[in-house]
Amino acid sequence: MRIESLSTWLLRGTYPRLYIPIVLIVVMVLGVRYHYLLGSETEEAHQHAVAQLRRASDYLLPRLARVQASDSATMQSLLNEGIRHLGPGIDTLQWEPRERDAITAHAAPAIAHAPPWFIGVLDMPVPVQQSGQIQADGTAARLTVTLQTAPLVDRVWHNILVQARISALNVFTVFLLLTLLLRANARMLRRLARATDAFRHGHLDARMEVAGTLESRAIAATFNDMAGKVQSLVLSLRETQHQQSEQLHFTRQLIDALPLPVFVRNTDGAHLDANRAWKKLFHATAEPARPHAHQAATPWPAELAPARSAQLAAAPSNEIRIHPPRQSPRDMAYYEASFTTTSGALAGTIGALVDVTERKRAQEALQAEKERAEVTLACIGDGVITTDLADHIQTLNEAAQLMTGFTPEQATGCPLGEVFRLYQQPGSPADTTATTLSDNPPGALSQPTQEVLIHRSGERYAIEYTAAPIREGNGLVVGRVLVFRDVTETRNLRHQISWHARHDALTGLYNRAALAERLTHATFVARNTQQLLAVCMLDLDHFQTINDTHGTRFGDRLLKEVARRLESFITPRDAVARMGGDEFVLLLGEQPDVPAIEARLAVLRQQLNAPYAIADRKVNATVSIGVALFPLDNTNPDTLLRHADQAMCQAKSFGRNQLHVFDVQHDHAVQTQHSRQTRVVQALRGGELVLYYQPKVNLRTGEVLGMEALLRWQHPEQGLLGPQHVLPMVDDIELMVELGEWVLQTALTQMRQWTDAGMLWEVSVNIAAPHFHQPQFVQRLQDILHTCPEVSPSRLELEILESAALEDMQYMRSMMQSCQALGVRFALDDFGTGYSSLSYLKRLPAETIKIDQSFVRGILDDEDDLTLVSAIVALAAAFQRHVVAEGVETDEHCAKLLMLGCERAQGFGIARPMPAHDVSAWARDYATRHAAFPPGKPTPGGAPHAALKNAPLRPALV
Repeated sequence: MRIESLSTWLLRGTYPRLYIPIVLIVVMVLGVRYHYLLGSETEEAHQHAVAQLRRASDYLLPRLARVQASDSATMQSLLNEGIRHLGPGIDTLQWEPRERDAITAHAAPAIAHAPPWFIGVLDMPVPVQQSGQIQADGTAARLTVTLQTAPLVDRVWHNILVQARISALNVFTVFLLLTLLLRANARMLRRLARATDAFRHGHLDARMEVAGTLESRAIAATFNDMAGKVQSLVLSLRETQHQQSEQLHFTRQLIDALPLPVFVRNTDGAHLDANRAWKKLFHATAEPARPHAHQAATPWPAELAPARSAQLAAAPSNEIRIHPPRQSPRDMAYYEASFTTTSGALAGTIGALVDVTERKRAQEALQAEKERAEVTLACIGDGVITTDLADHIQTLNEAAQLMTGFTPEQATGCPLGEVFRLYQQPGSPADTTATTLSDNPPGALSQPTQEVLIHRSGERYAIEYTAAPIREGNGLVVGRVLVFRDVTETRNLRHQISWHARHDALTGLYNRAALAERLTHATFVARNTQQLLAVCMLDLDHFQTINDTHGTRFGDRLLKEVARRLESFITPRDAVARMGGDEFVLLLGEQPDVPAIEARLAVLRQQLNAPYAIADRKVNATVSIGVALFPLDNTNPDTLLRHADQAMCQAKSFGRNQLHVFDVQHDHAVQTQHSRQTRVVQALRGGELVLYYQPKVNLRTGEVLGMEALLRWQHPEQGLLGPQHVLPMVDDIELMVELGEWVLQTALTQMRQWTDAGMLWEVSVNIAAPHFHQPQFVQRLQDILHTCPEVSPSRLELEILESAALEDMQYMRSMMQSCQALGVRFALDDFGTGYSSLSYLKRLPAETIKIDQSFVRGILDDEDDLTLVSAIVALAAAFQRHVVAEGVETDEHCAKLLMLGCERAQGFGIARPMPAHDVSAWARDYATRHAAFPPGKPTPGGAPHAALKNAPLRPALV
């Protein structure tokens, strides 16, 4: 019975069959889990035992070491106390002094709570640890600690037991949920089987109950939807069959009601049926019987015998003449069409007869009239085309055939636009002829119109044509007549005269007159659209040389090729003209901004600079372009051309093959800057520039270390000016180099004078980054040093801004090393304002770091500045670099810098920049005052100990 139930359970689906594999998997997973859990718990118990042994040794060894080896009682007492203090788990404590009996303390044995089989499976070894120790009298002893295994086994058993309970709960939950899932699946299958069986027996309204799990609900909803669609299809099929029956009855009544004779035959030509009109026409009153496929039905007139009608069926419509009984012959139009079954197979044909006797008579009369008209039109020299109201050609005379290239057979029935084809401008309507004729009412005569007619071969004729209506006798319009003549010679002559008045004869481009009109219109458009107009003057570089070398004919061909490239470059919004010689003007209209204009001109220059192949020779020609922008340059067209010409001349002055944009404000600024720069050159060469020197001292020893050379302008009208009045005016590299070399030469000359006086001071000179990047800088520096051989190069220090040094690190490092090979030293100025990273400081071989004065001034009241200065001083010390603090203003600054470890300084608190002839006197006075008031000792009145004057606190001029 159990085996039968199990078989039934397993046959209910896939889910029950998975029950046994799931059980086996659970058992295997539990076995593997508890195998590794037992190992981990044993390892944890072992670690716990090791920790307990270590704790026992740490507790007993210091105490036993302080006892004399001969005091056995005290040692025994300490071991017994250790048994009590260390708690359960300790089995034996044994102390073995050298050459003496061992002393042992035993604890009460612990009782294991784990079952014996588990103890046998675990097989935990007894934890033992031995530790050596030197006693107070200098002899060695050994402590042996032994633990009991029962507490460790109980610890592992307890953890395994807790995990087993959790695992049992999980397994129970899994199998409970699996059982519930299988029961829900079985209920769903039973409901599905009942609904399917009912639907199979014809109960189309059978549905499943939407209940149970989400899966059961989804299956029930899907089944119900499918059943509903099948029910709808069955009902629709029944309704369709009923409608088809009604439609057949209606179709029969409709065919009988038609006034046209209609007959039906099968694929073999056998007559199947005919309507009342057919029977009336042929006087067939009796209803013919349904023939078999091989039988011919009656009535069937001789004119439409199966053999004859099979031939007629090859065309969609045919006109035949029949002789109905007791009637005159009639012309009938015979129409026949095939019909198919619902499966698409050919079932037969349906034929109909239409009486066209009167229409044929009218057509014959009209044809005779047309023949007379065609004879008349053939004698006319102009081209004549007649059409119907739908603009389909009916006739065309011989002149029209010659000008269109179509014969009457090819043109008759074609739309007028296919034969009478007019040239269409870009953007014009698709059918120019139809559009032109439709502008006139059907009964109106059109005005003469000039167009270009395209012959069938592609040849073009300039024509003049008119269109007029064709009327019947009652005034009704039935078509149009188109009359046209060839006016090509007249039009060509007129166009040639007009073209030469506006174009350059050599290149075919616009001339000056046409350019003036286009430029005036382009400025008007630019002002209204608020977009830019670029007036570009182009001039070929070295064109005269090409003319002289290869001849004027070669130069003319080059100009034509340039014109061709310009024409291929422009758009409908642009224009190009030749001004004469090798000058061209290009108008770029409706440009959004200056970068867009420059981008287009860059493409143009690339196209024009490509090699030219002329007369088996290849020549390269470049172009200089000047640009005037309207309305940025808001002036008249003539001035725009003149400004563009000035910009082109400026481009040529830059070395040719250049682009220059004329800008009024910029050119004015350039002229102003050029004037200022010229004034600086005059000041440099007229002796108005001088050097002032600001001392650098050792705050602790009072030694004057050297000077920093600072540029001043002794202006004849404005007095002494700082470098901010000189350096911004210098943007020319050559002038910048000349000024820098003058500063170096002047500083070295002054150092030679101080050297002769016994003052071996170092002098720092600021070097601009563009000057330092010159290829000949090292060589020029060596030449300047050779002019003053009395001055040691090691006393010259070049100061470079930190930000400038970081622009090209590799090049800067190489240049500094080349200068240091001459003996010159370097200082990083304004340190702290750039990146100031360890990597940069390591790679730049500067001997001195100068802390920027903006940080030094804030060290007394700004924690951030104090921290930054302290970090820079420490950084310099770590890299073995000298550090100089700039901007020292007060005695408190000096004291704070000394406290931070910075001994070198300069600033207004020490001395202002002074002329060279005042430096010696200041140095003697500074040495005297420093000896009287060393750093840290207050000065009379609280003034700075080294200040010459009570100067206001403001930045020194560099």
